[in-house]
Amino acid sequence: MVSNPEGMVLRRALVSVDEYFQEDDSMSEVTYVVAIVTVAPEHAHTAEAELARCMVASRKEAPCQHYVVNRDLEKPGRFTTDERWDTPAAFDAHLATPHFNVLAKAMGALGAEVTIMKVRPLDAAADAA
Repeated sequence: MVSNPEGMVLRRALVSVDEYFQEDDSMSEVTYVVAIVTVAPEHAHTAEAELARCMVASRKEAPCQHYVVNRDLEKPGRFTTDERWDTPAAFDAHLATPHFNVLAKAMGALGAEVTIMKVRPLDAAADAA
């Protein structure tokens, strides 16, 4: 777990550490990201508005293939993002955009806990079965 300067708690997780280190880190590889954002229930409305703002701006980034924010229907204050970027570098560049920095600052102010996972869809494994 890592705290950034804005106070937002970040957790980085991988689907499989062994798979991650065996993967080709080619700059041409599509990058899939899932984030879980949790705030206190009383901050859910504010967090949702900030996440929606970032989603709109992120979808305008050329290397963004997919960006959806979801609200957990069973736990107020918990959200997920489902993202797809052209390359790992495109995702890293997204993290440096002004709109993402505004989101990070807002989530920090709300005391958000954020887990960011770079994932790989199991489509190919399921198709091969």
